[in-house]
Amino acid sequence: MTTVSSTSSSTAASTGSSSLIASGSGTGIDYSALIEASVQKRLSRADRIDTTITANEARIAAYEDMQSLLLAVNTSLDGLRNRSVSTGAGSNLFEERTAYLSGGGSTAAGDVLSVTAADGAETGTYSIVVEQLATRHKIGAATTASQSAALGQSGTLTLGVAGGTAVSIDVEAGDSLTDIRDAINARKSTSGVTASIVKVTDSQYQLILTANDTGKAITLDDGGSGVLTGLGLTDADGGYANELVAAQSAVFTVDGVRVERSSNTIADAVDGLTFDLYAALPGQTIGVEIGTDLASIKGAITGFVDAYNAFRAFAQSHQTVGSSGTASSDATLFADSLLRQVTKTVYDALNAKVTTDDGDTLSLASLGITFASDNTLKVDETALNAALTGDIDAVRTLLGLEMTSSSTDLKLLRYDRSLGRTDFTLDITVAEDGTLSGASVDGDASLFRVSGNRIIGNDGTAFAGLVLVYTGQSGSVDVGFSQGLADRLYTTLNGIAAKDSGDIARIVSQLDADNTDMTRRSDDIKTKAEDYRTRLTAYYARLEAKAEAANLLLQQLKYKESSDD
Repeated sequence: MTTVSSTSSSTAASTGSSSLIASGSGTGIDYSALIEASVQKRLSRADRIDTTITANEARIAAYEDMQSLLLAVNTSLDGLRNRSVSTGAGSNLFEERTAYLSGGGSTAAGDVLSVTAADGAETGTYSIVVEQLATRHKIGAATTASQSAALGQSGTLTLGVAGGTAVSIDVEAGDSLTDIRDAINARKSTSGVTASIVKVTDSQYQLILTANDTGKAITLDDGGSGVLTGLGLTDADGGYANELVAAQSAVFTVDGVRVERSSNTIADAVDGLTFDLYAALPGQTIGVEIGTDLASIKGAITGFVDAYNAFRAFAQSHQTVGSSGTASSDATLFADSLLRQVTKTVYDALNAKVTTDDGDTLSLASLGITFASDNTLKVDETALNAALTGDIDAVRTLLGLEMTSSSTDLKLLRYDRSLGRTDFTLDITVAEDGTLSGASVDGDASLFRVSGNRIIGNDGTAFAGLVLVYTGQSGSVDVGFSQGLADRLYTTLNGIAAKDSGDIARIVSQLDADNTDMTRRSDDIKTKAEDYRTRLTAYYARLEAKAEAANLLLQQLKYKESSDD
């Protein structure tokens, strides 16, 4: 702080950063008010910029909320698009399979076996009878009075399982039952045999050998040293002295065909099906029906309705008008063009209709989904269940992407936009060496380019975003596409809400850039205003000091004049 004073006055002109007080011997002017008014006039430009930044931040938050809600809609739609991972989907619920079990008499079918179906497995029914479970071979040694005392046996034993790799275990006279168990277990990953000790009574312990895998017999040999007989694992003839559980394979029938495997998990009997056997139930038939996982599809459909209704509530909240007829204070995106576009796009997509090959017209109403008075969606669960169980192929057509082709050699690899043409004949040329050389539609070869065995739609054409794979010979292939409601809406919303490349992301990025620039400008104005405050304060301090000096001189002259009198 700078202080200007005179010897005849105790008051001072203070030149702080925010105030300047005139002394009683100076001008008597309130310099602080003058300075503050001048500085605030300059700061008002920064205030206007800061107000715009705050408004932009509110818009960014609202856009990000809208983006999250639209992405939630797309997440719910993803599995309903009838696309594979290679064509852009995370899953295809129409290809997911589940197994329905029935029968078993008094024993629940699920206690006898379970069946897991891979995606795309053929639907159908099977009759299963579990005759026998696969078991792990178990043999026991003779009991001993102690598990830690020396057994007095010596020699080398070789053990393993049928078809596996045998290992050699050296046994010395000082080894106890525990020592032998530990030596066997140190090699169990190689031998396929695990050892354990069972306390039979307070004075009896027994070594147990168990095959790690079912259906494989334990093999034993001691090269004639007698250590196996001494331990009580084999008898005098070399056979198992105490076989606790015999090794056996699993046996079950599929539609009357006998299947035998070494494991209770069988994945190679029927393509796409894995059977896990839990209990033998000879003479009882278990019915297995492999079908589309309708529960997952229903869950995705109801999840979509919930996600759409959440977005609809958001849109309504930003269209609210207050009692004065103006936008509500919470309606940050009131009259926003993008929000209007998205709302209309979603509404139009949900009201679209799809025509099947049979000429039937499908819509959301076919699934029991209709609009309520506030344009939210509501589900008639009974109608939805009937649609799913009655004609799942119609549901697939209504919601997902489907391609038909007159050649099995033509496969869809990618389809990431809405095509301008959905039915066309593709004329394909293959060179003599088997390489794909060209593809055209109606004689126009500029619509596609080829790369390896891929046929790629060129940008700017009706086929942009389409990639096909062809492995056949020269010829013409008729191709047709049907883009259902879920796939069409997903594709549209992805262009709007995609995290890095969608319309919302671009708008938010621009607003962030604008805010960064405006923040710099505002900070610059504030810095210059404070510099101005400092200069102005010093200027007025100098004026006050001069006024005080003049006032002091005046007083001195008056005093001298009175003294002269």
